[in-house]
Formats: sequence, C-alpha cells, structure tokens
Amino acid sequence: MKNFYLNLYDIISRFHNGFVLLAIFLSIVSGIFVSKIQFDMSFRPLFADEDEMFVPTQNFENVFGQASGAHIGVILENDDVLTIPFLQKLKTLSTNVEKIKNISSVTSLTNFNYPLWTFKGIETRSLIPNILLNGDTLGHLFKKNILANPKIRKVILSEDGKKTLLLARLNIPLKDLEARRVIIGKFKKTILDAIPENTIARFTGVSIVENAYADIVFMSLIRSTLFTSIGLALALFLFFGRLSSIGVALAGVTISSPIVVGIMQIMGQNITIVNSMVPIMLLIIGVADAIHMEQSFIKYQKESIEIKDAARKMFGAMGLPCLMTAITTSVGFLSLRMANIEAIRDFGVNVAIGVIIVYLMNLIFVPYLLIYLPSKNINFTKWFTNSLDRYLNFSSHLVINHPKKIIITFLALMIYSIMVLPKLSMDQKFNEEVEKENSLRFNQMLLESEFTGFLGPEISVKLINDNYLWDEDVIDDISRFEEELRRHPDILQVRSYLDFLPDDIPAEFINKYLEDLTFDSATKNQIKEVFTIDGNWASIIVRTKDMGTKKAEIFNNWIKKTSDDILKNNYQVEMVGQWWLAQRGMMNILNDMLSSFVTACILILPLMILLLRDVRLFLVSLLPNFLPMLTALAFMATVGISIRIGTAMILAIALGIAIDDTIHFMIHLKEQDSKNNDKNKTVKLTIAQTGKAILYTSVILVIGFISMLSNDLIAIQDMGIVASFTIIMALVADIYFVPAIYLLTQK
Repeated sequence: MKNFYLNLYDIISRFHNGFVLLAIFLSIVSGIFVSKIQFDMSFRPLFADEDEMFVPTQNFENVFGQASGAHIGVILENDDVLTIPFLQKLKTLSTNVEKIKNISSVTSLTNFNYPLWTFKGIETRSLIPNILLNGDTLGHLFKKNILANPKIRKVILSEDGKKTLLLARLNIPLKDLEARRVIIGKFKKTILDAIPENTIARFTGVSIVENAYADIVFMSLIRSTLFTSIGLALALFLFFGRLSSIGVALAGVTISSPIVVGIMQIMGQNITIVNSMVPIMLLIIGVADAIHMEQSFIKYQKESIEIKDAARKMFGAMGLPCLMTAITTSVGFLSLRMANIEAIRDFGVNVAIGVIIVYLMNLIFVPYLLIYLPSKNINFTKWFTNSLDRYLNFSSHLVINHPKKIIITFLALMIYSIMVLPKLSMDQKFNEEVEKENSLRFNQMLLESEFTGFLGPEISVKLINDNYLWDEDVIDDISRFEEELRRHPDILQVRSYLDFLPDDIPAEFINKYLEDLTFDSATKNQIKEVFTIDGNWASIIVRTKDMGTKKAEIFNNWIKKTSDDILKNNYQVEMVGQWWLAQRGMMNILNDMLSSFVTACILILPLMILLLRDVRLFLVSLLPNFLPMLTALAFMATVGISIRIGTAMILAIALGIAIDDTIHFMIHLKEQDSKNNDKNKTVKLTIAQTGKAILYTSVILVIGFISMLSNDLIAIQDMGIVASFTIIMALVADIYFVPAIYLLTQK
C-alpha cells in the first residue's frame, strides 16, 4: 500500500499546478450555490415527507391549516390598552397588517369577532363596536366586562389590561422560507411605523422565533468560524513555530467547505440547526489530519534529506493512515443515516462526504504547500514545544512504571460512568434554546405567562360512524374530553368548535339546518381552524406551558389514555401539529443514536482489524475508543446537561473522531513493535513521536468545539462542551490507557 501512495504522489506532483487550479475552480463555482442556500430553523426538517409520524399532521394541516406554525404576533405593552386613543391606533395597525400579501387574517382587540347564531346562519359580532371606537371613552363597566371575557382574557388581552396581542395568520407553506422571511419583515415594519405612543412592541410566534433562530445561527456560524480560525492559527504557530503551518493546515478545509455546502444546496437541503455545524466539523477534522501529515514531514526533514524527498516519504507513510481515519470518521457519521430524523441523517451524510473531500484536498495541498511555502522556524516557540516534549517524556515514564495503576484508574472511571448513567436525562425546552439575556427568550416567556402562547398540540378528532359534530351525544363526549384536558396543570387553553355553539339552540336544529347555514368571511376564517363544514372532522387546539421533552412524553401518553377512555371507538383521535412532531422527534433521538452507534461499531471495528492485522493490537485499541463516549455521557449526567438535538449526536460522532488518533497511535505502535523486542522502548518512542501529533490534534479539536460556546443556541453550546470533554478523554486514553494495556498484554 505504501508503494501505491508513493506512485500516487509521483502522479500528483507531476500535475500539481493543474490539480491545485482545479480544486480552487471547484471551490469558487460552489460559492454560487452556497449563496442560494436558505436557513430553516423550524421543526419541519425533523421528519421526511413520507414519515408515518408526519403524514397525519400533513393531512390535518391540508384541511385546517398550520394552527400554531402559521401565526406571527406582537405583544403591545402600554399603561392601559383599553383606551380610545390606543384602540384607534390598534385598529389602524390591524388594517395595515391585513393588507400585507399572504396574511390571511388578523386578530386583535379591535377586530375580534365572536360567533352569533341566527336563523340566517352563523354571523359575527365585534367585541368592540366601531361606534364605541369613535367615542371618548369605553366606560368603566364595558372595560370590566372585556377584562372578564373568557374568550379574550389571556388570549389577546392580559389580565392586568396592560398588554394585548395582535396575531396575524400566514397562508403560505412552512417550506417557503424566503416568503415567510419577507412577510415577517413587512409585518415588523408595519407595526413599528404606526405603533401607539408609549408602547413597547415585542414580536413573537413560532415563525418569528424560527426566523430569529436562522439569524442567530448565521451570525453564530460566522463568529464560531472566525474564533476557530484564529484559535487554530495561534495553536498551529505555537506547535510548529512557523507561519507556513497555518496555511498548510487550513488550505484543504478552506477549499473543501464551499464545495460541501454547495453540494448541500444542490441536494435541496437548507441550513438547519444541525447542518449549521457541518463547516465547523470539517474544519476541526480536516486540520487534524493535516497536522499528522506535517508532523511526519518534519520527522523526515530532520533526517537531513531533500525537502521534496521528505514530502514524498511523508505522503507514502501517511496516505494509508489518513485514508483509514477518513473512512472510519465517515463511517461514524454515516451511521447517523440510521436515525429517523431527517436533519440528523442529512448531517451525517454531509460530514461524511466532506471528510472524504477534505482528505483528497489535503493530499493535493499539504505536500504542495510544505514544499513551496517558506518554512523558517521561529525560535521563541521552542520553549512551548520543549514543554510538550517534557510532558510526553513524563507520560511515557508514568505508563512504563505504573501500568497496573493506570488500568485500575481507568476501570474505576468506567465503573463510575456506568453508575451515574441512570441520572442522564433527555429534555429540551423550546423557550430555553437561547441565552437568558436574549430578547427572543424573554418575549416567549412573557407570551406564556401573560397569554396562552403558541406551544402545544392539535388533537385531530374524526367521526367514524354516520354521526355529526352537532349530535347531542358527540357534543357531550367532546365536552367531557375538554373538561378533563382543562384539569391538567400544564394546559393553558383548550379551544374547539364547541366555542361556536350557543347554549340556547338545540343540537337538532343545528344538525337539521347545517347545510343551509351561511357564514360570513370573518367566521369562515375562525371555523377553518376548528371544524369542517361537513361536520365530521374537528380540531381541538391545546396550548400548554413549555414543559420540555421529558414531561411532554408523559403528557402525550396521558392525552392518549384520556381520549381512549372518553371518546372510545366512535372517534379517530390523533395528536398532530408541529409541536407534537418536535416532541416526538426528540424522544426518538435517543433510540436513533443508539442504533447509529451500534451500526458504526459494526462497520468500524472490522476496518480496525483489517488495518492493524493483529487481533491482539485490535483488542488493545478497543476499550480506549469506548471510554471517551462512556465518560462523556457520565459527564453530561454529572453536570446536568440533557440529551438534546446537539448532544444526542455526540455518541456516534465521538466514535468516528476518537478512533482517528487511536489508528495513528496503533499503526506507529505496531511499527515500533516490529523494530525491537523491548516493550518499554516501543511505548516510549510511540508516545514521543505519535503522542505529540495526537496532542496537537486534540488541542485543535478542542479549540474547534470550544468555539461553539460563542453560539447563542444552548444546544450548540452544550455540544461544544461535551465534545471537548470527549476529545480530552480520548487523548488521555490514547496516551495512557492504550500503552498500559499493551505492556500488560504483550509477550
């Protein structure tokens, strides 16, 4: 295999300029596609169109619309919102918002209508008639009645009368991200241009939150990439004492990243919370391989051979190990294809493709730059590298003299990790995905405390038999079901077609004349959300506190049991909606990660055996690759980090990343083992030579992951913390655990 890479090097070096220009050309062309990619921070990417969990929601929303995800809103805060001047301004705002294209309806205090049954059909009456808006004051009694009105209290009017909610309903698909962004921009401008005096506007709603998340992710991505690049540059300079090392390490991944993101756009993908991490992952993984290559080059250069010969020998020596690390890392990420969640599947494929592309680019650029870039060492960094050398010498001394103690320590750590695993929780709250100081989080918490919010499921109720929603027994069943729902402490509001039914009209009358009834346009908009005109399909809209994923699972099971007990066999009852999908999707993540991890093991472990061609060495390398993942989960359980979208991927990702350094370490250990019969010498030389590169790459990886702490999304921050801990544990395992096992198991 070494000869293959030597021949490959000769081919590449012969046409080096052509390969370099081609790579740069592909990167520039990909930039065209990168500029077209969109950001999607919705729950929608969690499911494929054909997913059995998504289909009921899709069918439901085709009929009733996107009850929660289709609304945008603004909380208007004033000393008293029930004054004529404020209401007149609010009416103007409502009218202006209604004129915005693709906004189907607006709900506010000044245009809130309630249904009224007459012999002519269902008509609507205004909460605040225009005649009052044209007067001087509403009157104390009228204001008191409005504040006590259950239809609007905590729905669009706060209990203290100082805050009101203006809601706008969108009539565009959730997939049309750009159109939603445009509408949200117009909505905000319209509000701010005509906001009443002494009034604070706080924008909220699922679509606005998702749009804000997109902006947060975009800015955080730029900030994280900048911080990572600066951190990597400084670290590389300290490690190698040469400015050229920065270009050598970063060139391959810099060229590769636009190509990968361009492929994502061509494949019809958007930037999601998960996919936003692809460039960072490629940066830290690609740089790690480049460091191993440069470290090998320096070793050959010290042998006082000509620089081109040193590059050629490096290529021959590192080609296969880097290929194997690329394959194992890709396999680790490809294991995410086992996930049910579309966004995670895409993330796994994107990184896997990117790792291979980065590997190819490193083969082209690293030797090229090592030869042609100036490589003068800067002496003042020697104190740093000398310190690292002393540390590695100390480590080898510790391993050689105390292998049993090291193994006992690691086994104790593994036992502790297993013991604390039951404390690991899986929980994710919608309102706690951003920092406390972020206005977005404050607005959502205000929405939940002062109003009923946007969170919660929709419950689809279909009549199976030849009954109508207006039948007395059906009304009785739905009423009892709603009463039971309202008893739940986390439910803030329950809304259904029953809100349209007056107490003084018999159900027989409604049923008999249903087909002859007419509805005005305002009423039709309200009806569309809660029942079909044919009378056999209803929507029960439930609004809840932000209870979190863990509690939501118990909540969902409770609703299912309650519906089974009360509605029984005459109804087809299904939980639907974006909120429910998000909660169910999160509960499936753990199983997805476990299956992905098992798949990665099945695929990676045979590759390790094939590479090492020594069962004993394979067994030596086995435990250290599981230790980082096990301790990472224990770390999460200990410090209270929950399994969520970001951290749930760590298990499979850590296996792919941690195994890279183990491969490099074991290959050099095997090489040294074949050269001499002294186990202690083998360990000392391997730690001194390969340990330095592993230390460098681990620092690089930690710098890359730590940069995620600059992200405003808590899930990404947690992923950075957990990943950094995992990499550190992988380093410790490779430097201490692997050689200790080797010393005690080899003859």
